[in-house]
Amino acid sequence: MRIAMIGMGAVGSVFGMDLYNAYPNDFFAIASGSRYDRLQAEGLQVNDARYPLRVERPAEDVVPAEVIFVCVKNYGLADALDDMRPFVGDGTIIVPLLNGISATPTLRAAFPQARVLFGIAMGIDARRTVNAVDFTTRGVLQFGWERNTEPYAPEVERVRQILSRTPIPLEIAADMERTIWKKFMLNVGYNQVTAAVDCFIYECSEVENYFRLASAAMQEVVELAKARGVDLTEADRKETERFMAAFPRTAQTSMHQDIKAGRITEVDYFAGIVEEYGAAAGVLTPINAVLREIIHGKERQNQLKSQQ
Repeated sequence: MRIAMIGMGAVGSVFGMDLYNAYPNDFFAIASGSRYDRLQAEGLQVNDARYPLRVERPAEDVVPAEVIFVCVKNYGLADALDDMRPFVGDGTIIVPLLNGISATPTLRAAFPQARVLFGIAMGIDARRTVNAVDFTTRGVLQFGWERNTEPYAPEVERVRQILSRTPIPLEIAADMERTIWKKFMLNVGYNQVTAAVDCFIYECSEVENYFRLASAAMQEVVELAKARGVDLTEADRKETERFMAAFPRTAQTSMHQDIKAGRITEVDYFAGIVEEYGAAAGVLTPINAVLREIIHGKERQNQLKSQQ
C-alpha cells in the first residue's frame, strides 16, 4: 500500500502526522526542489514534536500511489499537478483538501485515469509558523463523490478504511457538492473579511459592520449556487454565521494569518471564482469584487514593505 500527500502546510502537516503515525511504512510526501530538501532534513514539526517523514520526488520510475491527499494552496495546484503526475496511475484515488470549489474539476481534467473525490477539512485550527505547525483541534475531514449513500462506493469506502486508523474525525456527506459550496461560502465571507479588515473571527461576528459585510459576501454565493443548481440556501448562511460566532476569541482565519505573515492569499479562488461564475450566470457580485481589490491591495502593500 502506498499513501501519499502533497502540500505539507498547516492542514497537510496535521493530517500528515496522523497518517505517518498510522502508516509509518506506507505513508510518504511528494515534493520537489527546495520543499523536498526541507522535508528530508526537517520532517514534520507539529505541536513541538518532530516526525521523520519519508519524501519522494517525481521521477519516471516511481510506483503510483493508491491514494493521494492534496493539501496545497490553490495557487500552488498547477505546480503540484506536475509533481503528482508520475504518482497517479489507473485508479489512483485523489482526495483534494483545498479550500474553494475549483480543485476537484481541475484535478479531474488533469488526471482522467484517476478517481478524484471531493474533500474538505472543516473546523481545523492548525496554524503555520516559519517551519512548524501547531493546532488544538482537527475539526472534521469530509469527503466523497458528489452524492453518497450506504453502502459507499469502493473508492469512498477505501479512503474511509485508511483514515479510520487515524484520530482524524470523518464524515461522508450525502451531498458533498453542497458541503463543498457551504465551506466555500464560509471562506468567501469570513476568511476574506477578516483579512480585509484585520480582525479575529469573533470580531467579524460581534462588530456589526464586519458581520454585515461577511453576510453579504456569503449571500452572493447563495445566489450564485441557486443559479448553478446547487442546494445552498439562506438557512445555510445563517447556520454558518452561528457556527463562526462560537469560535474561541483567539481564533484567526487562514487568510488573515496569510496577510499578517506577508504571504499571498487565495482571494482569486474565493472572490475571483465568485466573480467569474457570477459573470457567466448573470449574478451580480459587487461585495466580492470590492473584497478582492482590498485583499490584493494588502498583498501589494506587504510586498512594498518587504522591499524597504
